[in-house]
Amino acid sequence: MRIPRQRGFRSGAPVVVLIPEQRPSLTARAAWAAGRWAWRHRTAWAPSAAAVGVFAVTAAVHVIAPWMVWVLAAAALTPTAGLWWCRRRRPEVFAQPARLATLAGLATAAFAWAAATVNFGPLTAPLAWVWLLLAAAAQVFWLVVRRSR
Repeated sequence: MRIPRQRGFRSGAPVVVLIPEQRPSLTARAAWAAGRWAWRHRTAWAPSAAAVGVFAVTAAVHVIAPWMVWVLAAAALTPTAGLWWCRRRRPEVFAQPARLATLAGLATAAFAWAAATVNFGPLTAPLAWVWLLLAAAAQVFWLVVRRSR
């Protein structure tokens, strides 16, 4: 190993710091492996990550702005109303009506869940189960739609 000449004091000995190489712990290696796996499969698991984020946001909104329940309750009607409006005005868009109906149903259920969670709290047992079922349904729908392209 070559140590470059030090600036300043010419007669002074160079300062050498030795750091022993430490192998990462089993926990650190497991965390790195899980992180690499999650990064490689980030697009496939996007709905699950979004579901966790939405859960945290609704918990914060429950505490900070409980009046948002009315906004979310009104928003729960928009996917179904939009599907009805699109079916009535532009029937040529409905090449795959089952997918659109499923997507509108999931979006309506998600907004209704968000409104109920903001009103009653995120740790209410039935709402937690509904969140889990919605997250699983969104994940399955995402994987099926991505495979069928």
